[in-house]
Amino acid sequence: MNHMFSEEQISTLVQNIPKYMYIKIELANRIKSGELEVGAKLFTEKEMCDQYGCSRLTVRKALEELTREGYIYKIQGKGTFVKERTPQKQNFSVITSCSTLIRSQNMTPTKKILFEGLVPCNAEIAQRLGLAEGDPVLEYTRVYFANGTPVIYGRSYFNASVLPGIERFNLQNQSIIALLKEKYDLEIHCSNRELRAVVSDDTTSSLLSTPNHFPLLQVTDLKTGTRQNQEIPIEYYTFLYVTERIRYSPEI
Repeated sequence: MNHMFSEEQISTLVQNIPKYMYIKIELANRIKSGELEVGAKLFTEKEMCDQYGCSRLTVRKALEELTREGYIYKIQGKGTFVKERTPQKQNFSVITSCSTLIRSQNMTPTKKILFEGLVPCNAEIAQRLGLAEGDPVLEYTRVYFANGTPVIYGRSYFNASVLPGIERFNLQNQSIIALLKEKYDLEIHCSNRELRAVVSDDTTSSLLSTPNHFPLLQVTDLKTGTRQNQEIPIEYYTFLYVTERIRYSPEI
Protein backbone atom coordinates (compact mmCIF):
# COMPACT_ATOMS: atom_id res chain seq x y z
CA MET A 1 0.00 0.00 0.00
CA ASN A 2 1.36 3.41 -0.93
CA HIS A 3 1.91 5.89 1.87
CA MET A 4 2.46 9.61 1.57
CA PHE A 5 5.33 10.85 3.74
CA SER A 6 5.48 14.30 5.22
CA GLU A 7 8.71 16.29 4.86
CA GLU A 8 9.36 15.68 8.57
CA GLN A 9 8.98 11.89 8.15
CA ILE A 10 11.27 11.86 5.13
CA SER A 11 13.85 13.82 7.11
CA THR A 12 13.61 11.29 9.96
CA LEU A 13 13.99 8.39 7.57
CA VAL A 14 17.00 9.64 5.62
CA GLN A 15 18.97 11.54 8.24
CA ASN A 16 21.23 8.55 8.87
CA ILE A 17 21.48 7.42 5.24
CA PRO A 18 24.40 8.83 3.24
CA LYS A 19 23.10 11.54 0.91
CA TYR A 20 24.41 9.81 -2.20
CA MET A 21 22.49 6.67 -1.14
CA TYR A 22 19.27 8.65 -0.74
CA ILE A 23 19.68 10.09 -4.25
CA LYS A 24 20.44 6.64 -5.64
CA ILE A 25 17.39 5.08 -3.94
CA GLU A 26 15.04 7.77 -5.20
CA LEU A 27 16.27 7.61 -8.80
CA ALA A 28 16.33 3.79 -8.82
CA ASN A 29 12.77 3.62 -7.51
CA ARG A 30 11.60 6.12 -10.14
CA ILE A 31 13.24 4.03 -12.85
CA LYS A 32 11.81 0.74 -11.57
CA SER A 33 8.32 2.23 -11.27
CA GLY A 34 8.45 3.45 -14.87
CA GLU A 35 8.22 7.11 -13.92
CA LEU A 36 11.61 7.49 -15.63
CA GLU A 37 11.26 5.46 -18.81
CA VAL A 38 14.00 3.73 -20.77
CA GLY A 39 15.81 6.38 -22.81
CA ALA A 40 14.68 9.26 -20.60
CA LYS A 41 17.34 11.92 -20.01
CA LEU A 42 18.19 12.71 -16.39
CA PHE A 43 18.75 16.18 -15.00
CA THR A 44 22.28 17.56 -15.28
CA GLU A 45 24.65 17.19 -12.33
CA LYS A 46 24.24 20.89 -11.53
CA GLU A 47 20.45 20.61 -11.57
CA MET A 48 20.63 17.60 -9.24
CA CYS A 49 22.95 19.48 -6.89
CA ASP A 50 20.37 22.26 -6.68
CA GLN A 51 17.48 19.81 -6.31
CA TYR A 52 19.06 17.74 -3.52
CA GLY A 53 21.11 20.48 -1.88
CA CYS A 54 24.40 18.63 -2.14
CA SER A 55 27.81 18.75 -3.79
CA ARG A 56 28.63 17.54 -7.28
CA LEU A 57 30.80 14.78 -5.79
CA THR A 58 27.76 13.40 -3.96
CA VAL A 59 25.67 13.40 -7.14
CA ARG A 60 28.48 11.76 -9.10
CA LYS A 61 28.80 8.95 -6.55
CA ALA A 62 25.07 8.21 -6.79
CA LEU A 63 25.22 8.23 -10.59
CA GLU A 64 28.32 6.02 -10.61
CA GLU A 65 26.51 3.38 -8.52
CA LEU A 66 23.41 3.55 -10.71
CA THR A 67 25.63 3.13 -13.77
CA ARG A 68 27.45 0.16 -12.25
CA GLU A 69 24.15 -1.50 -11.37
CA GLY A 70 22.80 -1.04 -14.90
CA TYR A 71 20.15 1.64 -14.35
CA ILE A 72 21.67 4.42 -16.45
CA TYR A 73 24.37 5.20 -19.00
CA LYS A 74 26.22 8.34 -20.01
CA ILE A 75 26.90 9.76 -23.47
CA GLN A 76 29.76 12.24 -23.43
CA GLY A 77 28.52 15.71 -24.30
CA LYS A 78 24.85 14.69 -24.38
CA GLY A 79 23.91 13.63 -20.87
CA THR A 80 22.83 10.66 -18.75
CA PHE A 81 19.99 8.38 -19.81
CA VAL A 82 17.88 5.55 -18.37
CA LYS A 83 19.09 2.17 -19.56
CA GLU A 84 17.09 -0.96 -20.34
CA ARG A 85 18.11 -2.85 -17.25
CA THR A 86 19.54 -6.33 -16.99
CA PRO A 87 20.50 -7.96 -13.66
CA GLN A 88 23.99 -6.92 -12.53
CA LYS A 89 26.29 -9.12 -10.51
CA GLN A 90 27.87 -7.52 -7.50
CA ASN A 91 31.00 -8.63 -5.69
CA PHE A 92 30.33 -9.43 -2.06
CA SER A 93 33.91 -10.33 -1.14
CA VAL A 94 33.48 -7.61 1.48
CA ILE A 95 30.20 -7.99 3.33
CA THR A 96 29.24 -6.71 6.73
CA SER A 97 26.95 -8.39 9.23
CA CYS A 98 24.35 -6.40 11.14
CA SER A 99 26.32 -6.95 14.34
CA THR A 100 29.49 -5.59 12.71
CA LEU A 101 27.52 -2.61 11.41
CA ILE A 102 26.32 -1.83 14.93
CA ARG A 103 29.84 -2.17 16.37
CA SER A 104 31.18 0.16 13.66
CA GLN A 105 28.90 2.86 15.07
CA ASN A 106 30.37 2.43 18.57
CA MET A 107 27.43 0.49 19.98
CA THR A 108 27.16 -2.99 21.46
CA PRO A 109 25.11 -5.44 19.36
CA THR A 110 22.78 -8.14 20.62
CA LYS A 111 20.33 -10.31 18.72
CA LYS A 112 17.00 -11.90 19.62
CA ILE A 113 15.82 -14.78 17.44
CA LEU A 114 12.04 -14.73 17.08
CA PHE A 115 11.71 -17.82 14.90
CA GLU A 116 14.05 -20.33 13.29
CA GLY A 117 12.71 -23.41 11.54
CA LEU A 118 11.53 -25.09 8.36
CA VAL A 119 8.27 -23.82 6.86
CA PRO A 120 6.49 -24.38 3.52
CA CYS A 121 7.18 -21.45 1.22
CA ASN A 122 4.41 -19.30 -0.18
CA ALA A 123 4.10 -18.32 -3.85
CA GLU A 124 6.25 -15.19 -3.56
CA ILE A 125 9.14 -16.91 -1.78
CA ALA A 126 8.91 -19.87 -4.17
CA GLN A 127 9.21 -17.53 -7.15
CA ARG A 128 12.15 -15.68 -5.61
CA LEU A 129 14.09 -18.85 -4.76
CA GLY A 130 13.15 -20.87 -7.84
CA LEU A 131 11.12 -23.40 -5.85
CA ALA A 132 7.63 -24.87 -6.03
CA GLU A 133 5.01 -23.43 -3.70
CA GLY A 134 5.01 -25.48 -0.51
CA ASP A 135 8.66 -26.55 -0.75
CA PRO A 136 10.50 -26.29 2.59
CA VAL A 137 12.56 -23.19 3.36
CA LEU A 138 14.33 -22.15 6.53
CA GLU A 139 12.66 -19.07 7.98
CA TYR A 140 14.96 -17.04 10.21
CA THR A 141 13.40 -14.02 11.91
CA ARG A 142 15.31 -11.82 14.35
CA VAL A 143 15.69 -8.37 15.86
CA TYR A 144 19.06 -6.66 16.29
CA PHE A 145 19.67 -4.32 19.21
CA ALA A 146 22.24 -1.54 19.64
CA ASN A 147 23.02 -0.81 23.30
CA GLY A 148 19.77 -2.57 24.16
CA THR A 149 17.60 -0.56 21.75
CA PRO A 150 15.99 -2.35 18.77
CA VAL A 151 17.33 -1.03 15.46
CA ILE A 152 16.84 -3.70 12.76
CA TYR A 153 14.14 -6.30 12.12
CA GLY A 154 15.09 -9.06 9.71
CA ARG A 155 13.29 -12.01 8.13
CA SER A 156 15.21 -14.40 5.86
CA TYR A 157 14.17 -17.43 3.85
CA PHE A 158 16.91 -19.91 2.92
CA ASN A 159 16.68 -22.43 0.10
CA ALA A 160 16.65 -25.68 2.08
CA SER A 161 16.92 -27.81 -1.06
CA VAL A 162 20.54 -26.70 -1.57
CA LEU A 163 21.32 -26.33 2.15
CA PRO A 164 20.50 -29.78 3.60
CA GLY A 165 20.45 -29.83 7.38
CA ILE A 166 20.66 -26.04 7.76
CA GLU A 167 17.82 -26.20 10.29
CA ARG A 168 20.14 -28.06 12.68
CA PHE A 169 22.52 -25.11 13.06
CA ASN A 170 22.01 -22.64 15.88
CA LEU A 171 22.18 -19.24 14.21
CA GLN A 172 22.21 -17.25 17.45
CA ASN A 173 26.00 -16.88 17.46
CA GLN A 174 26.72 -18.16 13.95
CA SER A 175 27.85 -16.07 10.99
CA ILE A 176 25.56 -17.07 8.14
CA ILE A 177 28.13 -16.01 5.52
CA ALA A 178 30.79 -18.19 7.18
CA LEU A 179 28.34 -21.08 7.53
CA LEU A 180 27.47 -21.05 3.84
CA LYS A 181 31.12 -21.03 2.88
CA GLU A 182 32.44 -23.58 5.39
CA LYS A 183 29.59 -26.10 5.43
CA TYR A 184 28.08 -25.76 1.96
CA ASP A 185 30.98 -24.49 -0.18
CA LEU A 186 28.93 -21.47 -1.25
CA GLU A 187 30.01 -17.86 -1.51
CA ILE A 188 27.57 -15.01 -1.99
CA HIS A 189 28.51 -13.06 -5.08
CA CYS A 190 25.32 -11.67 -6.56
CA SER A 191 22.50 -9.54 -5.25
CA ASN A 192 19.31 -7.88 -6.43
CA ARG A 193 18.81 -5.32 -3.72
CA GLU A 194 15.86 -2.95 -3.49
CA LEU A 195 15.39 -0.14 -0.98
CA ARG A 196 12.22 1.78 -0.26
CA ALA A 197 10.53 3.88 2.39
CA VAL A 198 7.78 2.12 4.35
CA VAL A 199 5.93 2.65 7.61
CA SER A 200 5.75 0.31 10.59
CA ASP A 201 2.63 -1.75 11.28
CA ASP A 202 1.38 -3.00 14.65
CA THR A 203 3.81 -5.94 14.71
CA THR A 204 6.97 -4.12 13.65
CA SER A 205 6.13 -1.11 15.84
CA SER A 206 5.98 -3.44 18.83
CA LEU A 207 9.19 -5.30 17.92
CA LEU A 208 11.14 -2.12 17.14
CA SER A 209 9.60 0.02 19.90
CA THR A 210 8.37 2.74 17.54
CA PRO A 211 5.01 4.48 17.17
CA ASN A 212 2.61 3.06 14.58
CA HIS A 213 3.20 4.30 11.02
CA PHE A 214 6.78 5.23 11.87
CA PRO A 215 9.02 5.72 8.79
CA LEU A 216 11.46 2.83 8.20
CA LEU A 217 13.95 1.91 5.52
CA GLN A 218 13.03 -1.44 3.94
CA VAL A 219 15.79 -3.42 2.25
CA THR A 220 14.91 -6.56 0.28
CA ASP A 221 17.52 -8.74 -1.31
CA LEU A 222 17.90 -11.96 -3.25
CA LYS A 223 21.33 -13.46 -2.70
CA THR A 224 22.76 -16.16 -4.92
CA GLY A 225 25.97 -18.15 -5.03
CA THR A 226 27.75 -20.59 -7.29
CA ARG A 227 28.52 -24.26 -6.91
CA GLN A 228 30.18 -26.20 -9.73
CA ASN A 229 29.68 -23.19 -12.03
CA GLN A 230 25.93 -23.21 -11.37
CA GLU A 231 24.24 -20.10 -9.98
CA ILE A 232 21.90 -20.96 -7.12
CA PRO A 233 19.35 -18.79 -5.27
CA ILE A 234 20.32 -18.99 -1.60
CA GLU A 235 18.49 -16.41 0.50
CA TYR A 236 15.67 -13.94 0.15
CA TYR A 237 15.32 -11.44 2.98
CA THR A 238 13.62 -8.28 4.13
CA PHE A 239 15.27 -5.96 6.66
CA LEU A 240 13.63 -2.96 8.29
CA TYR A 241 15.97 -0.25 9.62
CA VAL A 242 15.12 2.41 12.18
CA THR A 243 17.40 4.97 10.56
CA GLU A 244 16.82 7.38 13.41
CA ARG A 245 18.92 4.96 15.49
CA ILE A 246 21.24 3.17 13.05
CA ARG A 247 23.04 4.27 9.90
CA TYR A 248 22.35 1.97 6.95
CA SER A 249 25.31 0.54 5.06
CA PRO A 250 25.05 -0.80 1.48
CA GLU A 251 27.59 -3.51 2.39
CA ILE A 252 25.05 -5.45 4.51
